[in-house]
Amino acid sequence: MHVLIVGAGIAGLTAAIALRHKGIDATIVEQAPKLTEIGAGIQIAANGSVVLRELGLEQAVAAKSVIPQSFDMRDILTGKQLWEVPLGDAGTRRWGAPLYNIHRADLIGILADRLPPASLRLGLRCSAVQQDESGVTLQLDNGETLSGDVLIGADGIHSVVRQQLFGEDNDDVQFSNILMWRALIPAERLKHVDLPERGNYWFGPGRTLITYWIRPQNLYSILASVPSGEVRRESWTESGDIDELRASFSGLEPRAQAMMDEIDSAFITGMFYRDPIERWTDRRISLMGDAAHPMVPFLAQGACQGMEDAWVLATMLERHRADPAAGLAEYEQRRRPRTTRVQSGARAMVKMVHESDPQRIKSRNGRWKGLQHIDPLSETTWSFVWEYDVLKEVDRPAGEVLGLSATREAKTMERPESQRAFEMWKSALTPEDVARGHDGMREGYERFLTHHFPLRDANTVAEVELGGVPAFRVGAAGTDSPLILHFHGGGYMLGSARSSLEYASRLADAVDGQCVTVDYRLAPESPYPAALDDAVDAYRGLLRAGVAPSRILLSGESSGGGLALALSLALKMAGDPLPAGIVAICPFTDLTLSGASIKDFAGEDPAAHRDGLALMAASYFQEHEPRDPLVSPLFGDLRGLPPILLSAVEGESLYSDSTRLRERALAADVDVTFLPIRDSVHVYTLFPFLPETETTLKTLGDWAARVLGEPTRATA
Repeated sequence: MHVLIVGAGIAGLTAAIALRHKGIDATIVEQAPKLTEIGAGIQIAANGSVVLRELGLEQAVAAKSVIPQSFDMRDILTGKQLWEVPLGDAGTRRWGAPLYNIHRADLIGILADRLPPASLRLGLRCSAVQQDESGVTLQLDNGETLSGDVLIGADGIHSVVRQQLFGEDNDDVQFSNILMWRALIPAERLKHVDLPERGNYWFGPGRTLITYWIRPQNLYSILASVPSGEVRRESWTESGDIDELRASFSGLEPRAQAMMDEIDSAFITGMFYRDPIERWTDRRISLMGDAAHPMVPFLAQGACQGMEDAWVLATMLERHRADPAAGLAEYEQRRRPRTTRVQSGARAMVKMVHESDPQRIKSRNGRWKGLQHIDPLSETTWSFVWEYDVLKEVDRPAGEVLGLSATREAKTMERPESQRAFEMWKSALTPEDVARGHDGMREGYERFLTHHFPLRDANTVAEVELGGVPAFRVGAAGTDSPLILHFHGGGYMLGSARSSLEYASRLADAVDGQCVTVDYRLAPESPYPAALDDAVDAYRGLLRAGVAPSRILLSGESSGGGLALALSLALKMAGDPLPAGIVAICPFTDLTLSGASIKDFAGEDPAAHRDGLALMAASYFQEHEPRDPLVSPLFGDLRGLPPILLSAVEGESLYSDSTRLRERALAADVDVTFLPIRDSVHVYTLFPFLPETETTLKTLGDWAARVLGEPTRATA
């Protein structure tokens, strides 16, 4: 087999080496006349380092690079530490390989030196590609034609091969409205500045400084990003105006300012990306690296994802020697879901670190503080990229790859109706939703609920206010009928009372009464105790309106279930009269994420996974202690609480939050009715077409009649 590769960047060069490692010949065509020392620093995390190790290149890379001891995130104006990610020896032990900082030119040189000179054709531009059943043809601009069995476009964000395959698509290149200054400073100019071998990062309103050593105590790399409006458009050239750079980065904390003052030249580029595409491959031609999935640099994964591509490509072509098209199809099947997730995650990180509003910056910093409470190694932020070992993954079934929802792509449920619910959860958020951070996730979750679960009859709804907290009432008003006070889910960060109305109407029907769903404040804008304060005020508002506590049932799903339990604990502590009962469906009760099911069922639950749960939990408790029972009611003194109707799904991430709560409640002599559900999804009661939903709501009606002291429906 002979593979033609267009583009001699990191992805293309690594692919050629990996192919030769597998006994497959490869020729690279590169338009540049020589591989010069361009670019600046890049980072190779563990998921890229394992590929270099397997190809026998890690030692050469280690000799020319720096292993940072940590990522230190600081405020650009005060120098206050905001977040620390341990690396060095601790990171190597955790992730299985070091993270290397290296000059891009040094890495390109190491890769190119591993290839026979004849396999690297420089100064030639691709003008056309063709294919038939027997092979591929690459037409060069000098009139030469190359033939092979497979052709790979590794020619960057403006890929000619991509255009040849799928048409002109320059319009879908997206500008992030951020400009990036890149500079290199020799070590002798920084002797007076304390810059340890760490990722020395600073964040300010709308701007960042990502800086680190790339040659040990020899050369220092700076990536400085600013809003595009701060630089005159005509100066968007390779060489930027240093005065403009200095204007954007003035008045910094002393160490950052001393570092920036030593820059005497820099070049500037825009930060561009493309959205994930539905297809990379056409029979014997495919894409890789930035040609397939160009991403913004704020997960430092551009090079690493190209290296992963290279190893999977080479492995799949080795396995499918008799059918290269099948090899490329499986290559894409394994790679596209993963790179889509990384692309979206990188854009979300860009948004997070470039916040400009003071309140949003405060919320972000609080979230980072919260993450350090429950995740000192920053695994929930970085493990989805760093922990991935492509050498092992290629030996697992192709359907095991985790896509955007962090769920195995090939996972299926036993029943068609549960599969329908599973697919609805899996597609609830789009790549764009995730890329826009909590704002996009919030909009996506609202769209998911209102589209799939529209309210049946708007005439049954009334807006109300309880203790100053907005809410909606569904069902007939009255002080004598059962009343469910409901708290929606969404990890304290997503959801609303309005989008929970359809479910609220079914809860009201289940108890032959009414349901009031509360529009409590959301994190990260309103962290703990805002949601709990609103819950307490809403409950007391009901009592002031004349509703007897003996007629009230608290209800919630997921985080709403946790909030209902926390409300009960708060009421008990305050000496308030308690409600008649609590309904908790798949509740989120342990915001420390210590439940075994979060790890045991990783890749199984499209609605909730460790990374997303950590983001939402830390956004909620921020600088508060997460083991506080009013944050994580699992750790509370449950004695004296009213009866609890508890349900969870076997195989969901939060299953152990419910099983441990049941054990603790029973030990505290609380009346607990537990409904474990098989072959279903998180918060299954949102899905009215599931048989288990109907069964659970029927059980709720009978249980409510019992705890409210009424005859059951069957008896009535």
